[in-house]
This record gives sequence, structure tokens and C-alpha cells, in this order.
Amino acid sequence: FNENSILMDDCSMTNQRGSAAIYFFILSGIGLITAWYFNALAVFNREDYLAEGFTSNVDWVLSLDLLIVGFAAMAFIIIEGRRLKMKNLWVYIALAFVTAAAFTVPLFLGMRELKLKRVRKALQVTDLAKQAGGRIEYFEIDEHKIEVFVPDQLVANSPVLVIHDGKNVFDPATATTGATWGVLEALAQGRIRSENPPLIAAVWGLSDATRLPELGPQHIIENHPDMWDYYPDEWKPTDPTPRGNAYQDLLANKLLPLLSQKFGVVLNPETTAQMGASMAGLASIQGIASYPKVWGAALGLSTHWPFAGDFTVPELVDALPEPGQHFIWTDGGDLDLDEMYAPHHYAAVEQLENRGWVRDQHFMAMRFPGTGHNESYWQARVHLPINAWLNS
Repeated sequence: FNENSILMDDCSMTNQRGSAAIYFFILSGIGLITAWYFNALAVFNREDYLAEGFTSNVDWVLSLDLLIVGFAAMAFIIIEGRRLKMKNLWVYIALAFVTAAAFTVPLFLGMRELKLKRVRKALQVTDLAKQAGGRIEYFEIDEHKIEVFVPDQLVANSPVLVIHDGKNVFDPATATTGATWGVLEALAQGRIRSENPPLIAAVWGLSDATRLPELGPQHIIENHPDMWDYYPDEWKPTDPTPRGNAYQDLLANKLLPLLSQKFGVVLNPETTAQMGASMAGLASIQGIASYPKVWGAALGLSTHWPFAGDFTVPELVDALPEPGQHFIWTDGGDLDLDEMYAPHHYAAVEQLENRGWVRDQHFMAMRFPGTGHNESYWQARVHLPINAWLNS
């Protein structure tokens, strides 16, 4: 068996866990409905549970059978639940006394299958990281989850790549669409070509509700506070308070020093980059505008140049440092949202050149026909901007 076939078997087993969970939840629902229905009839008819339950040898067999199995199930819930670090185990026990074991035991088994599914997916990420030549470590800074790919060949001058929207980077179990950026796959397949693989930190945002104010360039939001009026209702942030400066400060002044201390890498703008897609691509470019002495490169896929309409391109490009010491990658496709981005993409190219940034030297602006705005498209080309940065 090769590693790919093992991963396929793991994926198959993960899918089976999901099917098993659905089966147990169906049983749990049936158990709840039948228990309440017949309990209601018993209450209305003023039936005596003890008298009716132990009136014949058959009743004794069934009643004791249920009791013994019930106590065994409770022990199993506690022991297995603790082993898997499941929460609120007491709820299952309590519900068994006020509803029925026919409801709570299948409910627990269904939740157990979901937990095992998450564990198996986590193991898949671990195995994939090993194939990519490293491991994944986890920690948290200021309520932001951080997932770090640490290459086995890590040395002091290893490049450092920080990727936004961290939940979509490594683990399909947490990815919004169920598809990741495919960074680990690109490393494992040798599509990311470097004798010195990068240390990669995937940074989770605070929440989906604060994503736009956190990734958006703060000076642009403050210059145009009415910009949210032009957004569809489903895109408008519930709290539009600008958070871009605080986010960039966290990356430059907290995350990078921690990575340096924890993993022994020397921070150097020439080998330090931000990367993201859509709004996160815009945030990456804002990174070198905010901290030009910290970040040497910004890699944006399907960059969300129309963030504040026609104001984004001139105001963000104007905030960039003078050309020569930094590298920018920005790209897009021609399907769905990317089709709408095209005019702003070309405007950004023009503005960069007007500022003296030389195309294919200081920046690369790429178009990928037949591609759109999601991780499935980005994972197919994720290696291209990384290679361009590592070899710039």
C-alpha cells in the first residue's frame, strides 16, 4: 500500500463515520418520539410503572434486561466520553432519566461518531504534514487560533509565510467549503520548490462576522465610512468597527516574534511574507504598507481590489513603500466574483506601474481563465505565488 491509498482509505472511513452518526441520530429520534408517546399514554391512564413492569416472568426479563443494559450504557458513556474528551457527559445521563435510554444512548453514539470523524480528519492532516516533510503545531494569540506547519528541515534562515483565513489552509474539517488551500499537498507533491521549505503560520480570524473589518485596510474604511451601504445585506459586517491596524499589529509585533522565539527562525523582510485570497489578499498587500520593514512580500490570490469601490486601488497603492525592496503577487480568474474583479485588477496594475513598480520584477499580476473564487481553484495554483516569492 502507498501513502495515497492509505489516505483514500482514511477518507472513506471518515465518510462512514458520518453515515453512522446519521443512523444513530435517526434511532435517537425514534427513541425520543416513542418514549414520550407511550409515557404520555401511561401517565394519562395512570398506569403504575413498577406494577406493570414486573408482573410476569417475561416482564421481569425485559425490565431487568433494560436496567442492566442501561447501567452498562451509562458506564460506557462516561468511560468512552472521557477517553475522547467529549464535553457535558452528565447531560446524557440526566436525559436518560427524564426521557429514555432509547433516546440518549443512540444520541451519545451519534455524537461519538462525529467526534471520531473529527479525530480521524485531524490524523489525516497530521499524516499529510508528515508527507509534506514536517508537522503541525497549534497555539493561540489574542483569541486568534494559529496553526503552524513546521518543516523538518527548519533552520535559522528558513522563510516565514503567514497565511490569513487559517481555518481554510490545512484542515478540510474546518474549511468553509470543505476544501483547503492545498498547501500541504503542494509541499508533499514537490510543487513548492525550495531547498529551504518555509515555516507556514495559518492565522484564524476572530470570527466570520468581523472578517471584513479585520482584513480590510483600516485607513480606507475610515476614509469611507459609508462604504458598507453599498454591500449586499448578507455581506455587511454586524460590527463594522475597523480592526485592520490591530490585526496587522498582532501579526508583526506578536506573532512573528513568537515564531522566532519558539522555532528559532531569524526574522528578515526578504524571507517573510503574508498570503491570502480575496479580502485576505488585500490584507496581505496592506501588510507591507503598514510594516514595510517587517514584510518583504504580499501574495494575493483573487485579490479583492473592489473592496471600497474605486477608492481601494489608488488609496492602497499610494500607501505602499517605494519600489525595489518588496514583492507583490496579485491574480484573478474570469468566473463568478473574479469576473467582477477584472477592471480593478487592471487598474491596480496601472497604478503600481505609475508608482514605479516594475511588472515581473517588483510585482506579478496574473490572470487564470476558467477559474473562479474558491479554494478549489486556489489550491491548483497555490504553489505559483509561493515559488515566485521564494525565487524572487
